[in-house]
Amino acid sequence: MMDLLKRLSNADAVAAKENEVRNILKEECSSYCDEVSYDHLGSVIFHKKGTDSDPLKIMFSAHMDEVGFLVRHISDIGFVYLIALGGVLDKSKEMQKVRITTCTGEKITGILNVTKNEHGAVKDMYVDLGVDSREEVENLGVEIGNMVCFASECIQMNNEKVYAGKAMDDRSGCYVISEALKRLSKESLRSDVYMCGSSSEEVGVRGGKTATYQINPDIVFAIDVANNPELVKNYTNHRLIGKGCMIVHYDKTMAPNEKLLSFVKETARIHGISYQCDMFSGGGTDAGNAHLSRNGKLALVIGIPLRYCHGAWSLVHEDDLESAIALVCELAKTLTKEKYKEFISF
Repeated sequence: MMDLLKRLSNADAVAAKENEVRNILKEECSSYCDEVSYDHLGSVIFHKKGTDSDPLKIMFSAHMDEVGFLVRHISDIGFVYLIALGGVLDKSKEMQKVRITTCTGEKITGILNVTKNEHGAVKDMYVDLGVDSREEVENLGVEIGNMVCFASECIQMNNEKVYAGKAMDDRSGCYVISEALKRLSKESLRSDVYMCGSSSEEVGVRGGKTATYQINPDIVFAIDVANNPELVKNYTNHRLIGKGCMIVHYDKTMAPNEKLLSFVKETARIHGISYQCDMFSGGGTDAGNAHLSRNGKLALVIGIPLRYCHGAWSLVHEDDLESAIALVCELAKTLTKEKYKEFISF
């Protein structure tokens, strides 16, 4: 199972260039569902049909793209200048190994560095490929618009349940929906279940919106992550790794339906699934746009705590992934149209 997490982490995929991750998800999930479809941004949707004549439609969404970069300029002296896609941590922009993916799929390795302004803020980001001219860069196949990602290779840490790698936001979520679908494939579900690998979340939660419009689900669960403040382990930290997935009570883009929230927490308690009650003071997920589709969708975020989110390395705990998978499976099995009607009885 954890080999899949490593493959997902090591794959390169920024917004609208998610082929590597989409192909892994197709390979892993296609045989465990009834049909595969796509929205027009490239989000991939795996549909397991329910047995009810008028089934509840439940969507679980994890985004495929990572924070990263695009090639913006190539200088005459052979440096490759970048633009960031998503909120890359400034401390991960200096002296990092990165790889550029050319139009033919070649991986070109370089060292990322920055210049700073008089206030110490990052001004320009550039990659040193070890060459000295524009011609040498172009001979490597590097062009403006190429994807650039951190070259971190996923590893198991000293605690064998902790894994470090790039793009755990949100490859950990992609891992959760993949493994949940495999377990659910043996179940006879009353509800229609859609597992979605969404496109372009890091640049404006876009694929969650378009996939939701296409599927038209009744309930949307975003499977995403949040940064654990690693030096704080007191009552204020609801994102401790190894303590269970997070059930998110609020973020800047969405407040979930109160009855749905209570049902999800009760489901976790009944089945002995470890969870933490979290809130985001800023930011958002696929659920932020998804819950505004058409006349409104019930939505909630199931979070996975990470250390060093949006950096060249993030740490994730196997127990948190397992609790998220277990919660997704139980929700898919226990949510029904009757329950849904209770939730929207205002």
